[in-house]
Amino acid sequence: MFIPFPNTAKDFLKRLKRCFSVFWLPAVLALLFAVQNQMFNQWLNIVPQFYLLRRVAVTFALGILLYGPAVMFGKKGKHVYLAAISLALSLIFTAHFLYYRFFGAFLQASALRYAGQTADESGAIKTLLTFKLLLFWLNFLAVAAVSVFSFWRGWAEAVLSKKEKVFAALGILIIGFSGYGFLFAMEKYEWGDTSRLYSKIYDMATLVGKAGIINFSLEDLAKSALRGNRVSGEDFKFVEAWAASRPGNGGAGGQYFGLLKNRNVILIQVESLEEAVIGKEIAGQEITPNLNRLAKEGLYFPNYYDQVGPGNTADAEFSIMNSLYPLPDSVAFIDYAKNKYSALPQLLGENGYCSYVLHGDVPTFWNRSNAYPGLGYSQWIGRDEFSAARQVGFGGLGDGDFFNQAAIKLENFSQPFLATLITLTSHSPFELPEDLRTLNLPQQPGLDLNQQNYLESIRYVDQAIGQFVEKLKQDGLYENSLILIYGDHGSFSGIGQALGDDQNILPAFHNSHVPLVVLAPGSGLKGANNAPASHLDLYPTIANLLGIIPPKSVLGQDILNTKDPAVVLRNLASGSLNTVLTDNLAFEASSDGEFKNGQCLQMPGKLALPVEDCRQLYEQQSAKLRVSDTVIRSDRLDLLLK
Repeated sequence: MFIPFPNTAKDFLKRLKRCFSVFWLPAVLALLFAVQNQMFNQWLNIVPQFYLLRRVAVTFALGILLYGPAVMFGKKGKHVYLAAISLALSLIFTAHFLYYRFFGAFLQASALRYAGQTADESGAIKTLLTFKLLLFWLNFLAVAAVSVFSFWRGWAEAVLSKKEKVFAALGILIIGFSGYGFLFAMEKYEWGDTSRLYSKIYDMATLVGKAGIINFSLEDLAKSALRGNRVSGEDFKFVEAWAASRPGNGGAGGQYFGLLKNRNVILIQVESLEEAVIGKEIAGQEITPNLNRLAKEGLYFPNYYDQVGPGNTADAEFSIMNSLYPLPDSVAFIDYAKNKYSALPQLLGENGYCSYVLHGDVPTFWNRSNAYPGLGYSQWIGRDEFSAARQVGFGGLGDGDFFNQAAIKLENFSQPFLATLITLTSHSPFELPEDLRTLNLPQQPGLDLNQQNYLESIRYVDQAIGQFVEKLKQDGLYENSLILIYGDHGSFSGIGQALGDDQNILPAFHNSHVPLVVLAPGSGLKGANNAPASHLDLYPTIANLLGIIPPKSVLGQDILNTKDPAVVLRNLASGSLNTVLTDNLAFEASSDGEFKNGQCLQMPGKLALPVEDCRQLYEQQSAKLRVSDTVIRSDRLDLLLK
């Protein structure tokens, strides 16, 4: 049957008008939502515009997923739904905006339990209020205005049929999948996988830059909810029983107790510094002449290891400051930043110390702005408080500039103080300007380009550390300080194998062998100590030298007193014990994790023993891993402190 064109056009316009009346408000709110995410990042100067396209795509997609379902309701239900969603989003935007302006970090679900404490900061919050916040309430105000006019004027709004609702739902899902698909595709193109969006998260700001603050909040909330079921009642009973019968607290109160009482403590955490380079020469040149000299002047630990998990540097910090094991599947600084800890800075603060952490990176990297206050640091001094004469290596602030300016800052600290200095330049990809490369390595056999670059960057850092120590001597701080220099983790460059270090240690430790140098001028602490030790052991060792009893939450041992030193590495996939090393024994787990299939070795000769000879060692150290994981995941450090 022939239908005249005018009737067809009229019908088309009628359908178009009907669709417009149904979809226009959710669509406008989705667009506004993308703008809000963009302005949130721009006003807070969170990330470069490099991620703009993927951020707009995924935030618009999320906006459609959040606001789109409103078309499934009748008029009243539609407006109530839009008002509820808009109010929730406005509150989230506002909370994050104010929190970031005050703390320089993002509000996490784990911090919601402390929401009542914000009352103490009400005066400070008032100073952060700005007219920019109106943008984040524009969605709610728009819905409120449209709703008032719609019901006051009696505007008719079309309701979709069942068939139309099916097509609408498909359209919403297609837009949603397209936006997130683009985000994942860009991530895959840039990094080769998508894990940096949900598991391997290093910089919270980068995640917000890619996906927007609301996506960040939803992901964080989901992770927090899933983590809530990781600890059982049996785990709590196990920890209580272990704590009631645990051995001594790492030798606290033993030899050297109080030897360095009231001295300043300076921790120098060197990025990717491996034991393999200490005392080594390449093409007739010392790789680390300053560290070699300092190792001879002080106490040197050549059998020292890191135990980091997916958090690398952040895990090293966490382990050192708390004497707890890093988690195998998440980063405590990110997922458990707001736990109650009994950290080293807090302990020293209770004994008259001010504690500072100095680092040339941004505060959102590894979520440090959220993590540090709970550790007891008095002040965090980050990138904004340093100036870079030139761009050098990872992050741009070269360790030469960092140490020069840090030395000046230390002069003004109230004594005694704890100062943690975290370096940057020797971070991969080990890029260094040509004029700062001081090793002569033309076509060096046995070294690839990445390894040569690593050696150049370590040589540069070594020079910066040497100059820093000399400055401490000139300023009169050196003689009254306890200084510890250590690598946070390995370089993952294979430099140990290239320099012949790997043949002397168990395979599991190839990327974990880092040096520790302890400088205590005038104390008589000198020489080499070959006892196996790890990041877990620094806390009780420092406390003992200062004459302070560490809390019972400490799982490490005072290296200078322990009679049974042990280093544990874990399987990051299963979380179980992978390798344990002591003075006279070592246990290596099999790939299936079954104890009976593991290998027991007599050390240091690596002579094979019956596996049962290592059972007690295996069970003792496995128990400590379970205890550590339980108190972290449940935020129940009190189980150890009772």
